[in-house]
Amino acid sequence: MKYLLAITLYLLFSTSYANESLVDPESISSSMPVVEYLVPADNLKITGYRLGSPSKFQVKLCKRCLEKVYELDTSAELILFNMPLDKTVLAEVLLKKEHQLLRLVVNRRKGMITYLHIGVNKEDEFISTAPLKKTAL
Repeated sequence: MKYLLAITLYLLFSTSYANESLVDPESISSSMPVVEYLVPADNLKITGYRLGSPSKFQVKLCKRCLEKVYELDTSAELILFNMPLDKTVLAEVLLKKEHQLLRLVVNRRKGMITYLHIGVNKEDEFISTAPLKKTAL
């Protein structure tokens, strides 16, 4: 009886701990090198600057994901309400916190954000204006 009680308690505590633990976002669908995310604006924090513009971001990509730091690709496509956004005003737009959702495209192999759309709706489709590039797998 004590043995059965011990096993039951062990399973109960281990499953509740598993529900509280955070996951590495790169372990989800790890076969996909480039992934698109729709995240709340509060989940993106500027952690580094290069030449006066944001260059590194700490991002929480999902509710159960660990926060990770990604670098902004120098040729990243930046968009504000379907219009191109200049990198020099990116920090100002992000710090105002006027936009609730962001769409990010992350190249996991490089650890870089290659696309950032600010002020997107959940219903909007992902449409990149940049030409498609062939990448070696």
